[in-house]
Amino acid sequence: MSKVDFTNIKCDAVDKAYNSVKYCYIKAVNRTYKYFSASNHFHFKEPITNISVGVAFLKRANGYKPFLYNVTVDGCKFLRIGGNPLLRFMHGIFHKYSNINHTCPYTHDIEVNELPVSHADNIFSKVLPFPKGDYQVVTSWYTYNTLRTVVKLYYTLS
Repeated sequence: MSKVDFTNIKCDAVDKAYNSVKYCYIKAVNRTYKYFSASNHFHFKEPITNISVGVAFLKRANGYKPFLYNVTVDGCKFLRIGGNPLLRFMHGIFHKYSNINHTCPYTHDIEVNELPVSHADNIFSKVLPFPKGDYQVVTSWYTYNTLRTVVKLYYTLS
């Protein structure tokens, strides 16, 4: 069984006129409880009806190299009818801790609040037999086919 440990998170609003990152951090409450939180604020109030999400897993080996998956899906279609197994897996990790829980349109900020490392550890160790090492999962968030935000979560499997 693998043990997951979040090591870093970086959130970047690519189009600062369109959106901004309100917060993005990992907090260690004590030696056994750590979580991450992130929030993206949209500066425009019209409903967002076209969202795409790219997910890439990278493994550290003389820099971060592509590992297993690199997919982009229509986020609105995914939330409406499901589909891609990788995105279902990723959504299963954070849906209890986020407000990404309904279909388009979105008229509010996107947030993931206090997702504990123990929750991700439980899901990763049960579902995916990843080899031990350092990893990065990169999510790229697009609206209307324009890149808006990139979130990079670094973690270690030991």
